[in-house]
Amino acid sequence: MRAHLLLALLPMMPIAAEALELTGRYGYAGEWAVTATLVETESAASKRKRDFTGPIKLKHLAICGPGEVPEKIGTLSLRRDGQRYAAMLVVGEESCAVTGILAEDGVAFADCGKAGKIPLRLWLK
Repeated sequence: MRAHLLLALLPMMPIAAEALELTGRYGYAGEWAVTATLVETESAASKRKRDFTGPIKLKHLAICGPGEVPEKIGTLSLRRDGQRYAAMLVVGEESCAVTGILAEDGVAFADCGKAGKIPLRLWLK
């Protein structure tokens, strides 16, 4: 009897949003390791395009120079359409807009305003 009740209630239970786990490299020499776990957000766009947002961590893989930090934390908002994406990366005072392909060999250039265009590779973990 309990199993039947559970099966009857199952369609009414909210479905958990999908998580998108990303890894990658950022910087001219790929000197920053990138990790992010994004959650799907509600989107008014088509069903093909899906929006995700969440924290992103950049860890410096080389020896830090004067004034550099070994780790940076920020946010990543990403709209995904298959393997293609458009994203906004915000770390501290720096905002970067980027479009590309989620693939280890897919290099995109993040437009970071005064900092210029910085290479970014993102792929699914």
